Amino acid sequence: MSVTDVEALRQGVEKIAPVLRENASLGDRECRLPDASVQAMREVGLYRMWVPRSLGGYEIDPVSAFDLIEEIARVDAAAAWNLYMSVSPSIFTMWLPEEGAREMFADPGARLAGTLFPPLTAVPADGGYRVSGRAPFVSACHAAEWMGFAAIVTDDGAPRTTEEGEPVEVLVFVSRADGRILDNWDVLGMRGTGSHDVVLDDVLVPERRAALLMPFGETPPGPAFQGPLYRMVFWQTAGVMAAVAVGIARAAISELVDLAAVKTPAFTGIPLRERPQAQIAIGRADGLRCAARAYLREVLAEGYSACEAGRPFDTDHRRSIQLAATHGVEAAATAVRLVHEAAGTSAIRNSRPFAAHFRDVHTITQHAFVSANRYQSVGQLMLGVPPEWPLFAF
Repeated sequence: MSVTDVEALRQGVEKIAPVLRENASLGDRECRLPDASVQAMREVGLYRMWVPRSLGGYEIDPVSAFDLIEEIARVDAAAAWNLYMSVSPSIFTMWLPEEGAREMFADPGARLAGTLFPPLTAVPADGGYRVSGRAPFVSACHAAEWMGFAAIVTDDGAPRTTEEGEPVEVLVFVSRADGRILDNWDVLGMRGTGSHDVVLDDVLVPERRAALLMPFGETPPGPAFQGPLYRMVFWQTAGVMAAVAVGIARAAISELVDLAAVKTPAFTGIPLRERPQAQIAIGRADGLRCAARAYLREVLAEGYSACEAGRPFDTDHRRSIQLAATHGVEAAATAVRLVHEAAGTSAIRNSRPFAAHFRDVHTITQHAFVSANRYQSVGQLMLGVPPEWPLFAF
C-alpha cells in the first residue's frame, strides 16, 4: 500500500462529490446508479481500490478503504454501496487461476458485481462448467463488466458432495453479457444500488474463471494475491460494509445540526437547537456513530496488522470483525432514528434528506452479513457452540 495512493483516492472522492450528490436522486428514481456517478468513480481510480498492485491496482488497507467508503456514503449511500460491492469481488478473484485473474484485470479499473447466496448450479463440461440459475441482490449489476457467483457442482442432476457430505461449490466469474438482468429492484431504501436479480442460462464458464470455494489455505491464492490484504480472506469486506451505514449516520447528524440552526417547532416558540430533547438526541446519535466507527476501524486494523506481521488471521479476528460490523450497522440505524425523531415533521418531507437516510440505513440492517442474526453467530462462537454462519469457516 502507498500512502500517496490513499491520499490520491481521498482527493478523488472530494473531487467527485458534487457529481455524486447531483445524481443521487436520479439513481433513486431509476433504481440503478447513474452512469455519471459510475464514470466519476472510475476516473479517479476508486474501482482499483482492492485490485493487487501487480495487476495495476492500489491494494489499499481495509481501514483506508473504510474511510473512503464512509466519506462517499455521506454524499450518496447508493454510490458508496455500489463501489463497495464492486471492489469486494476483487478479493475473491484470488482463488482463480492466474490466467483468469489477469484476464479480468486487463483493465485494472474493471467493475465487478456478484453474490454468493443462493448458489447457482454448475455442471462440469469440457474446459469448465455450464452454470445456470437466478441470483438476487446483485448490486451494481448494470455497471459491471464481470459478475461472480457461487454454484453447486452437480453430476447427473445430483449435487457433488465432500467426504463430510457437504455440497461442493465453485466460484465462477462471467461477463455481464452472459447474464440476463431482471429489473425487479423495487424496495424501501438503497434504491439507487440497482440490486436486481441476474439469471444465467447454461453459461459456459472456462476453468480459468472458476475455482473451488473452500477455506483459505486449502487452495493457495494466486501470485498477485500474496499481500496482507488478501490474507484476511474476505473479512475485510465484512467490516467495510458497515462503513456505508456509518456514513449515512454522519450525514443525518450533520443535517440535523443545520436544521436546528433555523427551525422553531410549531406551538412552542423554542428554537430546535435550544430544546433539551434535540440536544440529547444529537449527542446520543453522535456518540453511537463515533463508537461504532472507532470499534470497526480498530478491529480492521488489528486483523490487517496481524497479516502484515505474518501472524495467523484466526477465529478471534473473524469474530471481532463480525461483531463490530453488526454492531456498527445497528448503532448507525439507531443514530439515524434519533435524528429522525428530533427533526419532527421535517423528517417526513421528501424535500429533505432525513427520510432517505432513514430508509437507506434500515435497508442495510437487513443484509445477512450484518443483520441482528449475526449476534447469535458470534455468541455461538463465544459459547463453544458450532456456529450456523458458514462464513466463519473461511
